[in-house]
Amino acid sequence: MGIIQAGILSPVSGKVAGVVGGKWKDKAYLRSYVIPANPNTASQQAQRTKFSDCVDFAKPLVGQCFNSYTDKFIRSMSGFNFFIKRNIAEFDGAPVWSNLKLTEGPLSAPIIGACSYISPNITIPWTKNLGNNGLDTDKVFAVVYDKSTGIFAFAPAEADRFSETMSFDVGAGLVENNQQCYIWAAQYVATVLVMISNSDHDEAV
Repeated sequence: MGIIQAGILSPVSGKVAGVVGGKWKDKAYLRSYVIPANPNTASQQAQRTKFSDCVDFAKPLVGQCFNSYTDKFIRSMSGFNFFIKRNIAEFDGAPVWSNLKLTEGPLSAPIIGACSYISPNITIPWTKNLGNNGLDTDKVFAVVYDKSTGIFAFAPAEADRFSETMSFDVGAGLVENNQQCYIWAAQYVATVLVMISNSDHDEAV
């Protein structure tokens, strides 16, 4: 059933007779209703696998990453969907973990250093890299992904940018170079998040 949202001249959502209403890039549209073909080609299967793998990776990041840091800065889609759009090409069976961007933003990013795993803790150093808009009082958050188990470990709290290091428990008995470490900075005015940086990556040793 189609829904007229605010009067006869308003955007239409859903199917009405032979047309479908929706929005694309904040623009309302109507198009003919067509049942899509599904030839299930090899390229389609590969794309579906990429999508599935990317979604599986991104789901655990919704609360700690996307809801907390990126949703308010992305228009017309969620931070989760933005991540899928920007990173799906990497999930071709052999992701280049350093290419993934968990966050994207204009704040000067801290530069991650050589991360180390000494069971059960991961230590993540960084250079604060204030650039032209960073502050010592910015906060840095960290996420560690074990590529063998598919399990994430999240820093228990943000750290001040000026501290240039954090350490937290990711679990005992892990393999060092399976630990993919990501950090990003967040800038606040009082308690209001106003800007974030791109994430940076290192593989623990």
